[in-house]
Amino acid sequence: MQRRREFLAAVPVGLLAASAGCLKLVTNDRAEYNASEASVSDAGLEETEYQHSDTQEQTIEESFEVGGVSRTVVASNWISTYKKDLQVQGQQQEAARFAVVSTPAIKILGRTFNPVNEMSHEELLDRFRSQLSGQYEGLDQLEYVESRDEVILGNEVEVSTFQTEASMEGQTVELYVHVTTLTHEGDLIVAVGAHPAALAQERANAYELMRSIEHDGGD
Repeated sequence: MQRRREFLAAVPVGLLAASAGCLKLVTNDRAEYNASEASVSDAGLEETEYQHSDTQEQTIEESFEVGGVSRTVVASNWISTYKKDLQVQGQQQEAARFAVVSTPAIKILGRTFNPVNEMSHEELLDRFRSQLSGQYEGLDQLEYVESRDEVILGNEVEVSTFQTEASMEGQTVELYVHVTTLTHEGDLIVAVGAHPAALAQERANAYELMRSIEHDGGD
């Protein structure tokens, strides 16, 4: 999948030229950055009884200006999704979803030029809600519940939990949605999970899936 939009209004050419790793942005009109795939470990899937659903590579083109000259950054991202069937309101259905996204951080002298880095947890959910949709219809009107700390890939991060309602098989179900983000080995990692709020164990499972994320680092 590809899409194109304005990324930054302007980036000082001197800043880019000072970074050897980003010299290609100054000397070329197109630069490519590739993320490494992030996924949930087999042990994490076994512990939570989730199943791998799909893994896709997503290519995004971003345009900005360097010294008044147009430049294009092409970023290759990875999105892995997982699912779990649960008994909800008397029916067995795919009711829990989890997704982990890896996208290049694109750092220049310590500054990250990737819009994901500037997004709040609620904005991240809005951007990646399609990865959670599955059987759900809706996922609007998110209400903040709480935050907690978890250790993911050796980093202590904040995990935010939101509450919302969605339609599932024609019935309204209250959901908990969890989200976190971190930087690891040159990539930004986003993890999101959703499940019926009434199933307390699935909340613990969402945290376990986050703790079980594996990632080797990007280019």
